Amino acid sequence: MDSEEVFVGIAIIVGLAAACQLIAPKLKIPALVLLLPAGFIAGNAFDAVDPTAIFGVAFTPLVQIAVGIILFHGGLELVEERLVKQDRTIIFRLVLVGALITLAAATVTVALFLGVNTQISLLLGAIFVVSGPTVVGPRLAFARPNARVRRILAWEGTLIDPVGALIAVLVFQAVQASEEPSVGLAIQLFAKAIAIGAIGGLVGLALVWVGMKLAGPSRILGTEVLLFSVVIATAGTNAVFDDSGLVAAVLMGMVAPLIVKGRVAEVKPFFDTIVNASIGVLFISISALVTPESLQGLMLPCLGIVAVLVLVLRPLTALLLTIRSTLTLKERIYVGWMAPRGIVAASTAASFSGALVALGVPDSEVLLPVTFLVIVGTVVFYSATAVPMAGALGLREPDAGPDELVDMPEEVKPLA
Repeated sequence: MDSEEVFVGIAIIVGLAAACQLIAPKLKIPALVLLLPAGFIAGNAFDAVDPTAIFGVAFTPLVQIAVGIILFHGGLELVEERLVKQDRTIIFRLVLVGALITLAAATVTVALFLGVNTQISLLLGAIFVVSGPTVVGPRLAFARPNARVRRILAWEGTLIDPVGALIAVLVFQAVQASEEPSVGLAIQLFAKAIAIGAIGGLVGLALVWVGMKLAGPSRILGTEVLLFSVVIATAGTNAVFDDSGLVAAVLMGMVAPLIVKGRVAEVKPFFDTIVNASIGVLFISISALVTPESLQGLMLPCLGIVAVLVLVLRPLTALLLTIRSTLTLKERIYVGWMAPRGIVAASTAASFSGALVALGVPDSEVLLPVTFLVIVGTVVFYSATAVPMAGALGLREPDAGPDELVDMPEEVKPLA
């Protein structure tokens, strides 16, 4: 690919990302509903829209860094959602126990519907564990369930991403090595990844603290401090252990507002713009990697997988893990009605797919297209049903006033 094609490809990707995010509010739909098909169409209509050719070996690291920035932003949002002890217990169950239940059940579901080998089934099961603030936030902003339900889902959606991504990394490493995953070794490596991520997060927080002191009252420099700190922490930590940078990013986002009180709130609007741009470019780029040929024979099986995930697995898991909690039955039902898959699932599949295909791992070619279809299916399903379900359960709050909307982050505004 020559430089002219690279310029054209970048222009199309960025242009589509901006267009989708500008048009979506006019149509009163989340931008993601437009970003996924737009990227898919562009990738197949224009030879220049090939992110792997444009960025080469830097594509996967750039995707991981961008995801780190997005999760850092998600962590910032969580600070505003105060938790009581009962909610912490529920979130702990949904994130940790729920991840294991989803991993096991999704693995079996994938094997039954697709007939792929155990390794790829397990890897897809791990990828389907994740959800994320980029997809949960807009749905909650549209549906406006009560504050407690919104808080629980927001925390779960952000914390489940690094957990699911790390599980996927462990499975991926086992598949690469052609080994059967060992539970004992997996637990050790998972703990190691969390520890490395925590250390990386602490280093990043130190950079934020020092940087904010040096930046003084400047909002522009303050935004640079946040951006550069999370990039350094994410990249440096990922260099030690794949995807542990996501742990560092979430930790930084949750703690940064506490160590530089007031300063993060001042610069956050500038940072919101960076995150929105990253989300748009990422979804367009990853969707562009999917070809129509790769989807052949997968539509109906993936529809079955989506049906099991959203109508059976998630509701039953949520009802089981909220037993004896102080949530009402209606609140428990709604918690079980919200688990869309998003950018971390897409980026994880995109990162793993090429490497496994190159190694000649059987069935690895379905990894990205299946993930793409499941993301589309869950996003469309929850976009269509989140509002009616909140209304039917009597959990929907009144429309936010203009003042409240002004303060709401761009990517989670009702029309975003």
